[in-house]
Amino acid sequence: MRIRLTYIVIIVGVVAVAAIGGYLTLQTPPQPAPLQRQQEVIADKFTAVSPPLPAPAIMFTRPDGKKTTIADFHGRWLLVNLWATWCGPCMREMPSLARMNDAMKSELNVIAISEDRKGAAAVDPFKTTLGLKTLAIGLDPAGNVAGALHVDGLPSTFLIDPQSRIVARLDGPADWDSPRTVAALNELMGKPAR
Repeated sequence: MRIRLTYIVIIVGVVAVAAIGGYLTLQTPPQPAPLQRQQEVIADKFTAVSPPLPAPAIMFTRPDGKKTTIADFHGRWLLVNLWATWCGPCMREMPSLARMNDAMKSELNVIAISEDRKGAAAVDPFKTTLGLKTLAIGLDPAGNVAGALHVDGLPSTFLIDPQSRIVARLDGPADWDSPRTVAALNELMGKPAR
């Protein structure tokens, strides 16, 4: 009789635990499905840095081997674009960055710094394929520039004022030579709209 009573108590306990578990499961709100990010490439995605921050003392190499720093551009506006040849959005935006560079070169220096670990060996064929003849390219195979600027993804772009301060950043790709992007850059640089 005791054995039967023990089995009954165990069975009743199991059923009670299952019922309570089922009740709690029904009371837990369903978790939303992860939101899918929509990538919208528009010019006003710049984030102003206020107050402007001093640009870190970053150094990169030009394809000719010359070491260059942000301080070398003191007194001029500078747009630093970090990219890599394996980055699809970077590949799509690079031609428009080159066209914007050509159109605004009297007002703004543009440096596209590659984060490719193979340096010039990876960048040179890419530059030739896309016809990037006038765009200044920098090499940062060790990733020091991306680390100093706290970059989480590529492409990432920074607008640096003539006092070598970061005034804005844009995370993700842009249509650089669109009127909207050019207007945003001019506004950030305090220049009248064209």
